[in-house]
Amino acid sequence: MIRALKTLTSRRFQQYILFLLMPGISLKRWLAVGFLGLALVTLGVIFTLNISTGPTLISFLETASLRNESPYLRGSIFIGLGVVGAIIAGLGLSRSLGHVQRRGRHLPILDSLYVDRVLGSGPKITVIGGGSGLPNLLRGLKHYTSNICAVVTVADDGGSSGRLRSELGIPPPGDIRNCLVALADSEDVMQQLMDYRFESNGQLDGHSFGNILIAALAGIGGDFYRGVEVAGELLAIRGRVVPSTSNYVTLVGSTVSGETLIGETRVGHSADRLRSLTLIPADPTAHPEAVRAIEDADMIVIGPGSLFTSIVPNLLISGIAAALADSPAFKVYVCNVAEEPAQTEGYTVVDHLNIVRHYGGDRAVDAVIANNNLPNGTTPAGLNFIRTTKPWNDNVLLVEADVLDDVQTARHDATKVSNAVAEAYRQSRGRRRRMPRVRLNMDFNRRGNDRTIIHSHEDVDAHLAGHAKDQG
Repeated sequence: MIRALKTLTSRRFQQYILFLLMPGISLKRWLAVGFLGLALVTLGVIFTLNISTGPTLISFLETASLRNESPYLRGSIFIGLGVVGAIIAGLGLSRSLGHVQRRGRHLPILDSLYVDRVLGSGPKITVIGGGSGLPNLLRGLKHYTSNICAVVTVADDGGSSGRLRSELGIPPPGDIRNCLVALADSEDVMQQLMDYRFESNGQLDGHSFGNILIAALAGIGGDFYRGVEVAGELLAIRGRVVPSTSNYVTLVGSTVSGETLIGETRVGHSADRLRSLTLIPADPTAHPEAVRAIEDADMIVIGPGSLFTSIVPNLLISGIAAALADSPAFKVYVCNVAEEPAQTEGYTVVDHLNIVRHYGGDRAVDAVIANNNLPNGTTPAGLNFIRTTKPWNDNVLLVEADVLDDVQTARHDATKVSNAVAEAYRQSRGRRRRMPRVRLNMDFNRRGNDRTIIHSHEDVDAHLAGHAKDQG
């Protein structure tokens, strides 16, 4: 009894009740038809057996029904109509739930219904980046909408991805695999399988099974993107993952001392400050699905991730940068929480923002999300946490929030950063589609939102008006 009371008063049960009352889930209509059918069957039994229901009700029922017919005929008609209504309701409910269950086969039925009906009608969000930062954001963001497209860099040339890239001549699958796993609704064993790394004394040593699977699917389908699509279907992901380009690209960095670094691995481990970045070939073709996702987005999120090796390589593709500049979407840059060795030591939030605008264009960013939870001391790597220079004089909107992971303090917390992104969208979305507020399968840690500061609501309105004027 106590257990039942705890269940009925739990937050999750309350969420389910609120969810079932929401419009657009194709459930209440069939329940209403079924209830009507049950009522008609009840009336039919009453008429057939001449059950007394009181003078007032009898008078009303006889007036509204076939009172001059025999009781058996009247009862049969009402029972028949009720049975037909119940059958229609059962078939409609079964078809609706069956469709949802097939699409979300790894989830409980109500969670599947929620993902398909509520998250499926959420805003279209395109996220641009790579590395470990992008999957971290996707893990939280997928609880707000299923209309996510992750545009991922393919400049990686290290580890398992680099070896497959050089041996098979395909784009590196590592960052894409991480995004697929982050968006997955599949069972845990499938996600563990995708992340599994072989340990041997042979050529398989260090290879990720997920990387090999994507490479195999690309070979079967004859196209790398098709291989990624099939892998996404196997993992039942919420959204899509798209490479930023189909070309075989190499990242090239130039340091302040004049050294040329060829390859993402050398650029990422540079002990000298970077001066500029380019790609080989110089002007790769943007993947058409990536461009389309940027053009159709309600919101575009850049980052988080390594500034020079995960974010900038995407912006070096002219088709991506042009689509980003022309997009009417609300564009947000998620700044890192901590410095990176040599590359961004001493950088403030504005310095990061200026690099993004240097490669992506002046219209690449509408708002920047910065961490305002700054622990005492340095990161585990001995580097500083990134600070926001005050007063904030930039025309880009500043959104401050606690997005810091309480355990890995140099990284973003998935729930906190997705909450901050969602809150910024709610404040600035204009007439765009709403974020759902009823969430069934997300950690309700609201600590990040409690400290979210948008400078300020008046600035939001003025910024959106100026943004609309620029777009016009």
